[in-house]
Amino acid sequence: MTQADQAAVIWPLLVFAARMQRVLTYGEVEEHTGILARSQADPLHLIHRYCEHKRYPLLNSIVVNQDTGFPGDKFPKKLEPMEFLVERARVFTYGWSVKDKPRSEDFQAARDLI
Repeated sequence: MTQADQAAVIWPLLVFAARMQRVLTYGEVEEHTGILARSQADPLHLIHRYCEHKRYPLLNSIVVNQDTGFPGDKFPKKLEPMEFLVERARVFTYGWSVKDKPRSEDFQAARDLI
């Protein structure tokens, strides 16, 4: 499975979690998708790029380290803890249900655009 395919698998889980106003740990993403926690950085980065390109809130910001409650060191954008909390609120209140679910090709195209 390519990183773009993995991003397409992770996306609906994150949208569901956002609608429930819930953060997910990397371990929980692994449990629900089968994508190893240590292998999630690249597909989550593709989700980040896609969101930036579409001017969506950063959906990947709700995937966090179990110990810190914040995204890991590989998060593509340097944010202070308060900025993460603000971004998380934006993710939770965004109308994800009216947006089309991106396909692998969409994530691949976002990788090439930015």
